[in-house]
Amino acid sequence: MRTLTRPLALLGAVALFGCSSSEPGPGKETPEDQMLAPPAEGTGVQYRMTSTIEPGSEVERCQLFVAPPEGLNVNREVVRFSSGSHHVLLYATPYTEMPTETRDGDALDPTQVHDCSQGPQAYWDVTGVVAGSQSPDGNSFLGELPEGVALKVAPGTVLLMNTHYLNASSAPLETDARINLYTIADDEVKVEAGMLFHYNPFISVPPHGESSARMRCTTDTDISVVRIQSHMHRRGVGYVANKVDLDGKMTELYAHDKWEGVPSQEFSPFLEVKAGEALDYRCDFKNTEDRDIAQGLTTKDEMCMLIGPYFPRSAAYENCESEAGVFAPTWFGSGKSTCAEAISCMSNTTNGDDAALYGCVVNSCASAGPQLSEAINCQITGAYGACDEDCSQDAETCNTCIITACEAEMAACEAATCD
Repeated sequence: MRTLTRPLALLGAVALFGCSSSEPGPGKETPEDQMLAPPAEGTGVQYRMTSTIEPGSEVERCQLFVAPPEGLNVNREVVRFSSGSHHVLLYATPYTEMPTETRDGDALDPTQVHDCSQGPQAYWDVTGVVAGSQSPDGNSFLGELPEGVALKVAPGTVLLMNTHYLNASSAPLETDARINLYTIADDEVKVEAGMLFHYNPFISVPPHGESSARMRCTTDTDISVVRIQSHMHRRGVGYVANKVDLDGKMTELYAHDKWEGVPSQEFSPFLEVKAGEALDYRCDFKNTEDRDIAQGLTTKDEMCMLIGPYFPRSAAYENCESEAGVFAPTWFGSGKSTCAEAISCMSNTTNGDDAALYGCVVNSCASAGPQLSEAINCQITGAYGACDEDCSQDAETCNTCIITACEAEMAACEAATCD
């Protein structure tokens, strides 16, 4: 029986967002009178980034801010940004003081706009998304929540604002991005909201080929979903999201073919997802390049995500985890490989060949998805934590523990067939 050694670190690279950029026309800017004035005093805060993008360049920019000492109860957001960017995002981080070094130890002034060309997650730790938009004139992620419902930001939390701009013109591009967070008082908050941020790491698209990436997340608690929105890069040609009932029946919720100018699906009444039910989504990709495309943070890579506000908050379900805090998605391939063949494929993939590694799952058959996912999840979590001590020693000791602890999941995988 084989076990995986490579995917143990696979999900360490799974990030909260990267982006692809849209292309502005020369000198095209959003007029000042179409941008946002800050919220009135006592009603919220504005976070703003401005920078100059040199001609013929593509950059990601970041800036850090500190939430007010009383924290934020965000009930509504409005986002506007000058054209040339595919998104503006505001992340929460685990920091309670402004860091003065990046993850790699590079010093910088965090209060100033700085380049973060590898994606913000390469430089800073992030814990979730507070606000953002993929459209310069609307369709923000959080939007407006019901009365008495708010997304909470803890007092003094360091927030990270991120933009990604492409200036294909021959002149410098002056950019301006603004996020208004409208808040309510503590005594007005009846229910805490959260932001779904489901991220599928298994994406692989062959040169001049097509493929799909599909993931399902089951909730352990009852939630109400306000709206959902997709995120893909420029190779995304289709997207569909479904609700899966307790009996396995799938009901389509949202479908489109946009990777930019992305529509959102509003639910009125709100979408009720009961404990044991799931959200299942799929991204379809078409690759026109001469190279393999894999999941990743930059415009050279691809992404497949489901995003949206919901309540009451389940910190686990936001990131497709169980209430025990274990990453617990189900992945469905669109190929013909059995579960055992997919595991063998992953075990024999050359280190560093992400497209091949992810392709082992993409090319598996859909009917083997539950067994393959359980086998992978058992191994990438060190048997759900049971092998943490052994895996802190050396690879051989870790591998031995996982083989024993994940024996039932691997046996089910070996027995699974393709319909």
